[in-house]
Amino acid sequence: MLIVQSQRLTHQNKHTTEWHQHVTGQLFCIQRGMMIVKTEQAQWALTPATVGWFPAQMRHCAWSVGDVEGHSLQLNHDDAPAFAGVWPADPFMMLLMERITQCGTAREESLLAVMMEEIRVAPDAPLQLTLPQDRRAKRVAELLLSEPQNPANQAQLACCYGLSVRTLSRLFSEQTGLSFSQWRQQAKVLASMAHLLRGASVSETAERCGYDNVSAFIAAFKLRFGSTPGQFQARNRA
Repeated sequence: MLIVQSQRLTHQNKHTTEWHQHVTGQLFCIQRGMMIVKTEQAQWALTPATVGWFPAQMRHCAWSVGDVEGHSLQLNHDDAPAFAGVWPADPFMMLLMERITQCGTAREESLLAVMMEEIRVAPDAPLQLTLPQDRRAKRVAELLLSEPQNPANQAQLACCYGLSVRTLSRLFSEQTGLSFSQWRQQAKVLASMAHLLRGASVSETAERCGYDNVSAFIAAFKLRFGSTPGQFQARNRA
């Protein structure tokens, strides 16, 4: 058995899917808008021209940022990754996804094999934030995800959740693979993509995501994604 369900995604802004899991894996391909998928271990941003894979039995919830268009496939496939991930989708992968959703069962196995091979060799997209598993550190992370503009510094956040600065730093480093400051920077630039896709100006986006000046925001965004916020916005303008 391969494709169990094929669905065209046409979610409106702030559409929410509560926590659930599937007996099959789920493959997303986003063409417009932005969708956030959260698992118990990480939060993922699926932006235009990306594909995301979430294996069977992985609990997750999701919500849309702006109006979302794309495809979702629930499927079983022997060559599918055993781990979740988001990858950039070049024009070939986008067209391949369209063809998979349109073809009959006679061709889907061969087309899905090509898609899985493309995913296997694609570089990871920098659209993931691993969550710390320590309860206190996770609460800090959840706050920063919901309030990227929060002005509290690391010492203030640590104190607020009953941690020392040293312990908070150690927990983030050991459990997310990033230092606290790196993790916070990643949370800010990922949050900025949602504002840009909604049409907010670069300066307005920088302010909403807690940057003191626009230049610092542009530099951080370009370092992470290889293009400026303005270039990203122009490339994905509806």
